[in-house]
Amino acid sequence: METHAYRGEILISVYYDGECPFCTRYVGLMRLQRADEVSLINLRENPEERAALEAQGYDLDGGMVVDDRGTRFSGDKAVSYLAALSTPSDAFNRLNRVVFSYDWVAALLYPLMRAGRWVTLFLMGQPLMGDVEDTNRHRREIFATFFAFFSIFHVFNYAFEYKVFPPTWDLLAIGVVALALLFRPSSSRILFALMAISTVSTVLQAPIGSNHTIVRAAALLGYWLSFFTAMARNDHVDKVFERFAPAGCAALLVMYFYGVFHKINADFLNPITSCATALWREMPWPLAAMQGPVIDYSAIYGTFVVEGIIAAALLYRPTRHFAVAAGIAFHLLLSLSSYSMYISFTTLSITLHSLFLSENGARAVLNSPVVTAVRAKLAEPIYKGLVVAWLLGLISLAVSGNYTLTTVATLPFILPFCWAVLRYGGEPRDAAEPSRRSIPVIGLIVGALFFANGAMPYLGLKTAQTINMFANLRLEAGASNHLVFSADHRPFGYLDDVVTLPKSGNYVVYYEVLSWAERNPERTVTFIKDGTLYENANAASLKGEIDRVLFPRWVNKWFHFRQVDLTLPKPCGI
Repeated sequence: METHAYRGEILISVYYDGECPFCTRYVGLMRLQRADEVSLINLRENPEERAALEAQGYDLDGGMVVDDRGTRFSGDKAVSYLAALSTPSDAFNRLNRVVFSYDWVAALLYPLMRAGRWVTLFLMGQPLMGDVEDTNRHRREIFATFFAFFSIFHVFNYAFEYKVFPPTWDLLAIGVVALALLFRPSSSRILFALMAISTVSTVLQAPIGSNHTIVRAAALLGYWLSFFTAMARNDHVDKVFERFAPAGCAALLVMYFYGVFHKINADFLNPITSCATALWREMPWPLAAMQGPVIDYSAIYGTFVVEGIIAAALLYRPTRHFAVAAGIAFHLLLSLSSYSMYISFTTLSITLHSLFLSENGARAVLNSPVVTAVRAKLAEPIYKGLVVAWLLGLISLAVSGNYTLTTVATLPFILPFCWAVLRYGGEPRDAAEPSRRSIPVIGLIVGALFFANGAMPYLGLKTAQTINMFANLRLEAGASNHLVFSADHRPFGYLDDVVTLPKSGNYVVYYEVLSWAERNPERTVTFIKDGTLYENANAASLKGEIDRVLFPRWVNKWFHFRQVDLTLPKPCGI
């Protein structure tokens, strides 16, 4: 026991967390009027004192405890009580007394101090004093492995298909941290770092947003809502993933919904223009050799059937692991097409599918013979080197645009996992059902926001960042090829106002022209609107329209429009 007692009887005991640098620094700087009567007790080094206080109902992670001759104070009341005893010996103690001696100020500020302690312990890798068993460790490890895998392909996607080369600093940082997480998927702190860098990158990339980037953005929103909720509530770190998992599941289900709903249009159902047949024609041999009306319509309607069945099966606990395996297989099949570098979307899809596994199922998958063998090999230095060499090989395939072989090269890693999920990922029959199911509030919030985002084109709002899903969807210029939503009753008219770019012959929504001009004030654009030619227009000449039409710039990062294709029937395109 660490004791500061110079004479007389010890009457005041301050119980604090010795692993928390803020707490230790605070009690070290305190100078009390009755310093000779004070004992500072580090609860990490005094388990008996800690157990006694916990038995009396004190939440030791909720704040320090002060005992003054049998009268005890905890949390903000303890800080306020100590502040009232502070001496004016130095600036810290004077400030401490002025600020925290008022009960209402201490009550207001103490949650911030407690949240700071929570984050500090998390970043240091120190558990809370009331730490409990990590009940999501295996699920989190599987998720982290595939999120790292996806993040590496995300970098490839932007660098080699979208020509962001050399990669920007945020993409390089994602690649480095993702590689670290791939080798240490059990690390919550590396996962946190990858989530943080991915979030910064999402903001920097906006308004550019591919399908997988916007799905990732929904998952990132769920992670941060979960993280800050756990921080505010002073929960076990495991609660971050526990609250996040339903958000990732909700994002996947919304993705499946729009994967079907966006495609309910005349041009997706038309074998001549359908993206389903376009992707199939780019499949490797012998799949691409299978052609004809039967194959065309099977590809088109098979999309509805397969995605619908997978989504429904994910919602039913006994069939959930079958749906996870089927979802992995389906998205792997899509990524075999060389039509686009689909593997980044596929690995993100696998990542989100893994969240539907129960902890028991995830444990069984990780402990299965095939996955155990792969993990044992990857722990050896020589195999880590082979993984790096394999990634370099993937880079060469991506640079050459050989997307089919890029996917094929991933199969030795993904297929064993898919088999293990199918064979071992089900919930054991004798598994205990949880006595009480909590409402997945964060999952509902993320699902609702993501659903609203996907619905915006039908309201006449933005078309970009709304999960296009190779759907042939056409809603611009007062037209609609969707078989449910026509263009007649849209509450907003942004999509109807389309202008022509005569130099390229392309068409764009007028709002996007104004937004582009506002973001690039030094550049000019020539366009035709309502039969009038606006030549070499810029932000200055369009200022009146920009002020009248545009939302603030921070809104425009998430509110923009794809290039309009007025061809009817509309051909496949993202």
